[in-house]
Amino acid sequence: MGRGDRRSRVSRAQREQAAASFHQVGIRIPEAGRAPAGGNPISPVPPREQTRSLPPTLGAPTSQRDPGLARETLSRRNPRNAHGVFRSFSNNTGLRPRWADWDEVSLRVRGLPLATSTSDLWSAFKYGGEIASIDLFERKDGTREGNARITFSPPPTKQFWEDTMTVNIQGQTVKVLVELLKERRQRLVTADGGRSYPSALSVGMHALQFGVLLSETQMMPFRTVREPVDAGFSLTANLRYKRLEITFACAMKDPRREDPSIQHSSPIGQMEHTVEYKTHIPFTHLKKIVFIDSDEDTWALLINLPSPPIFYIKGDYSESFESTKSSWNARDAWNRTTDIAYDPSWFKDEIVSLPKTGRFIDIGRWTTYKLIFAKSALKGWERMDAALRDFNISVEHTNSKGLSSVPARLSDFWQKLEQSDDGKSAGNLALLADTEYTYLPYDVRYQLEACISQGILNEVNITTDFLQKLADLSKDRTQRRDRAKDLLGYILEPRTGSRAEDREKLDEKRIYDPMSLFEDKKAMSHYPEISLPDHCVWVRKVVITPTTMFLSSPAPEPSNRILRQYSNYEDRFLRVQFTDEIAKGRIFSDPHGKRDNALFNRIYRALQNGIRIGGRHFQYLASGNSQFREHSAYFFCPTDFLTCDNIRDWMGEVNHIRAVAKYNARLGQCFSTTRVPKASPIGQTIVQIKDIENGRWCFTDGVGKIAPSRARFLMQNLNVKKPMKSLPSAFQFRLGGSKGILVQWPEVPFNEVHLRPSQNKFNSISKGLEIIKTSRFSVATLNRQTIIILSCLGVPDTVFEEMMKRQVAGYEQAMEDPQVAMQLLSKFVDQNGTTTTMAQMIADGFMESKEPFVMTIMQVWRAWSMRLLREKARIVVDQGAFVFGCADETRTLRGHIEPTEPTEAGNKKDPKTLPQIFLQVPKVVQPGEQGEYTVITGICMLGRNPSLHPGDIRVVEAVDVPALRHLRDVVVFPAVGDRDIPSMCSGGDLDGDDYFVVWDPKLIPAEWNYPAMEHDAVKPEELKRDVKVSDLISFFVTYMKNDSLSTIAHAHLAKSDALDDGPKDPQCVELAQLHSNAVDYPKTGQKAHLETHLRPNMYPHFMEKAPHKTYRSGKILGRLYDQVAKTEFKPNLNGTFDERILRRYAPEARTSKTVRMIKRQHDRAMRQIMNQYDIGTEFEVWSTFVLSKPRVGSEYKRQETMEPVMTNHRERFREACIKTAGSREPEKLYPVIAAAYRVTWEEVQTVLGELPAERREAANVNEMPLISFPWVFEYELGRIATSNDVFELEEMPEPTIAPLDDDGNDDDDEDAFKDLMGVKFSDTEGIPNSNGQGIWSPISAQPTEPIEEESIVQEEMVELEEDGQTSMDALAKLMADMDAD
Repeated sequence: MGRGDRRSRVSRAQREQAAASFHQVGIRIPEAGRAPAGGNPISPVPPREQTRSLPPTLGAPTSQRDPGLARETLSRRNPRNAHGVFRSFSNNTGLRPRWADWDEVSLRVRGLPLATSTSDLWSAFKYGGEIASIDLFERKDGTREGNARITFSPPPTKQFWEDTMTVNIQGQTVKVLVELLKERRQRLVTADGGRSYPSALSVGMHALQFGVLLSETQMMPFRTVREPVDAGFSLTANLRYKRLEITFACAMKDPRREDPSIQHSSPIGQMEHTVEYKTHIPFTHLKKIVFIDSDEDTWALLINLPSPPIFYIKGDYSESFESTKSSWNARDAWNRTTDIAYDPSWFKDEIVSLPKTGRFIDIGRWTTYKLIFAKSALKGWERMDAALRDFNISVEHTNSKGLSSVPARLSDFWQKLEQSDDGKSAGNLALLADTEYTYLPYDVRYQLEACISQGILNEVNITTDFLQKLADLSKDRTQRRDRAKDLLGYILEPRTGSRAEDREKLDEKRIYDPMSLFEDKKAMSHYPEISLPDHCVWVRKVVITPTTMFLSSPAPEPSNRILRQYSNYEDRFLRVQFTDEIAKGRIFSDPHGKRDNALFNRIYRALQNGIRIGGRHFQYLASGNSQFREHSAYFFCPTDFLTCDNIRDWMGEVNHIRAVAKYNARLGQCFSTTRVPKASPIGQTIVQIKDIENGRWCFTDGVGKIAPSRARFLMQNLNVKKPMKSLPSAFQFRLGGSKGILVQWPEVPFNEVHLRPSQNKFNSISKGLEIIKTSRFSVATLNRQTIIILSCLGVPDTVFEEMMKRQVAGYEQAMEDPQVAMQLLSKFVDQNGTTTTMAQMIADGFMESKEPFVMTIMQVWRAWSMRLLREKARIVVDQGAFVFGCADETRTLRGHIEPTEPTEAGNKKDPKTLPQIFLQVPKVVQPGEQGEYTVITGICMLGRNPSLHPGDIRVVEAVDVPALRHLRDVVVFPAVGDRDIPSMCSGGDLDGDDYFVVWDPKLIPAEWNYPAMEHDAVKPEELKRDVKVSDLISFFVTYMKNDSLSTIAHAHLAKSDALDDGPKDPQCVELAQLHSNAVDYPKTGQKAHLETHLRPNMYPHFMEKAPHKTYRSGKILGRLYDQVAKTEFKPNLNGTFDERILRRYAPEARTSKTVRMIKRQHDRAMRQIMNQYDIGTEFEVWSTFVLSKPRVGSEYKRQETMEPVMTNHRERFREACIKTAGSREPEKLYPVIAAAYRVTWEEVQTVLGELPAERREAANVNEMPLISFPWVFEYELGRIATSNDVFELEEMPEPTIAPLDDDGNDDDDEDAFKDLMGVKFSDTEGIPNSNGQGIWSPISAQPTEPIEEESIVQEEMVELEEDGQTSMDALAKLMADMDAD
């Protein structure tokens, strides 16, 4: 029986049965390429009568294929299709029509019923040829015109249309007018060199091989697919979208025919068929292409990728239409796929793991591709080759000897390791009796799988000897280190550059001979990072993509309640993030579409079935609220005594909550990043007090109270390292099931914490007070949303233009004038206080000396500020503040009174009718001066981000109330009136929301207090039973698929610019309400659907959308965008290090060796942060001014996210240097800091000395060593530089040539610590006085004053132990002993 006959016997019912889908609450997601049960199948291969026969037979209607763009192989003079088959053309006259030579033919159809859909037109016109696209024309208000455009590519074989035609639309006969549109000019794409090419170039392909590299000169193909009779193989260079497209087909055979051990209930051969696939490879994902001159008949291209590309599967055209959309493209029939397998539904219950079984092609791991072509295709390749080179794609040439193929062999790697923790079999692989099992501890096994997942090692190169060697190394493990784990950790460490010879390789990070690692002295002596702050934990992170998973080495992260409570099970927690393929990033929502359903199914399977790593089965636990929005969750591997249910039960009593979204949010509270202060010596009493309400509105939603003395005690015992000018007035906290802020009030007793019902969310066993962050001042900024609202409320556009002009000029002057720089940095205080620190560095003279680190940080600040100006219209407001909100417990401030008549709103400008606020902020002073606080008075404008409704911006009166003067860096709202102010500001509350307050008269709107929108959250949907874990999993996936927050925000911005009334237009008001619902979606579980009429057809140019969807905006946001040019960040690292520090001390050789070792550890940790958070340079990390957009997650809170990361990093290496000095006293600590500065300078001088003279001025950041290490002591470096002490060195020292980082020898570390002296000292910080001086905060970036030594200094000799510990073990032991003391 032929394949076609066998395929034709597959019935629709059988296909539906084989493609059974998951059914979840609120979502029905089909398997890859398949439809939900009971619906029409979206089968990879539709039934025979719906499929096409490629190439099409002459005279028969051509069925659908992906036409792509203009095919280079479709010559006008040689009318053959893309597969080489001659196509005849005719019209009613028998002459060759003129349109036959076009790339595409477009018909305009008029007189259609308004209810006509794209599906209706496809059904009516599909007999005419290959339809490439359908567009239904709409009016500005979103209603249909009754006209459409249908595009055929390639052109039909004959003219089937007439001026007037009768077609069947939805069962009715309709007479329509048809017009042939003019030929579209061929779209050309211009390369950087100025040459132009067609937008797409194609070459027919003979075969395609999938495999891996065995070495730099050998490929091991695991699967070869050849061009079948009825499907096309091609390589397309899509120059318009800058990607390669490979189209191929697989003739699927039932794997049970070859392997009877595979068990499944379906009949053998039932689903055998040919399936069409394609993959997209972005040019940015390509390192190089290798041209292989194979033999007389063929040539090949080899492409090796660092991670999988995006794969698509051809679906049924009839199932590719969406009724709500007014356009359709043939591309819509291609659905995302996560597997190439005989029947993907077989794996719906499979645990997600790195190794996969039963796949026809493992597209997640076989990322080396060999494309084989006939010699006749060389001519087409020559044009494509030239184009690719012009687009900076490297093409190398070799022959079959230079890059050969070797026979595939299956590795037994996983069989040797696959055994669970309890020693029981972990699947069918363990049943292979002839495979010797090699035991590796979990932490070693995890690191090994991490190396494999990241492509550093591959199973085909791993031998039994290698595994046994690792096992032997691990047997000698000590309490503090495992040499096997450290060896693997060494090769996992990210590196900011590579040797030139490595950059020329196909895969520069790959290690083809793992056994060589045991001969690498540096790898064998590698020791991981040296310390971890008390409030941090080691977290293992796993990224799951559609086709594979990536494991990361454990990284330090701020702790949370759960990780602290179960710290003994630290290695059983995983933080799992779900993303698209690495080259694409975030998985975008797709509320109405089906093309990405396979991706959501993959996520559902991982959550439902769990993940297997290192022989352990990890199960879904829960997700923090911020993690939930970033598609991340915690997993846990249960033990015999602790399960995920046990942990969730410990979190709190939430079983009474029947709304799945709210249940999920309550559990998420326990995963907030917090610090735990030391317990009060007299205990803690929770006092419940009443909320202040007026019936409908709550004025104290989220606000509790605390004593000032308790606030001071908290700051002293938070174990933090940075000072604040004054005691924080408010603390954002978690306490059991309660959340919100605690504000200091004098009448509260020391040991009491006053909480309100609005703060109590659920009961919990945990009763400890946990601090998230403290109140602080930062400057207010405008953004696109607030600017466009203020503009519609009457603020002149010239105000914004003048502010931006001044700001841009200020940044330019600041790069040249230290005084201007200090002034701007002191005024433009960011939320992390980095600018204040930078201002102090300039005051210490580092800008005048052109110190390279400081100058580069200045460049980062300028580039970051200019990018936000251009992309977000982030205009800094001098006369403004961005602070926490809290309530007036004295009830002194006048509240909001609703106007008695509608005409009063916004028109009556009597300050006596305005609600009042209290705000006390620091005066702007020069760095180093003690800033006094001032109370703001007068008319102010305030709001909360994001503000989309005109009523979200409120006009208030700021007044001075003596009873409130103890409150600083917070805005105090009235607790009386008809409605609370926070709820009028984008639906805000007082549980930690930040508000911007502006008292600049130019920014006070002419129209006061436009009627506020009532941000009433929709009622959560509740179940009639208890919430189950499966409900949480379903909601997680449902949220990912339906989250439309960013889409709605973009639609609002575009509509506000396009419509005459801007944000006041009814469409914008509707979008603002929709946005409010989308913000609450994670708490309510109610989706916010963006209706078709609210979707913009065109976007203003400042939103940087595709050119064909863009118009040039002449309104304020467009003009502001045009004022700011793109600013590139190009660090100049060839500056002169500060002579004042280099000459201050003559460091001892022993100190230099010790500090050099600490720097290596610092640089490794810095690179790990850069790698973990997708940040390009150390300067962005240090400053938290990150220039790149996050691959996954929102950019909105990226600076806030990076602050605790950098704070923890600083603390770790400050402590290492302090312990090396043995004291915090300047006379002992400062020489160590100066030594850190000097060894950094020496490393730079060493690299510069190796570079040619002409390249030193433009040294690449990847070529230079990291230089941020000494700047963990930024304040102390300033004291060293400005000291009046006599220089110990009369002239600049000569650099000591020392080994650099990865090129060094860790024996230096061994020698450095053989005689290291340890010193005990107290960690007690300075106790603050009554006026709050010396208070310490985890947030502030203020400089540290020298700390007086309070402990008795003792010395003790550290000797190396005889059990094989290295000097690093001795150092770790020393530090542990110090901590214990």
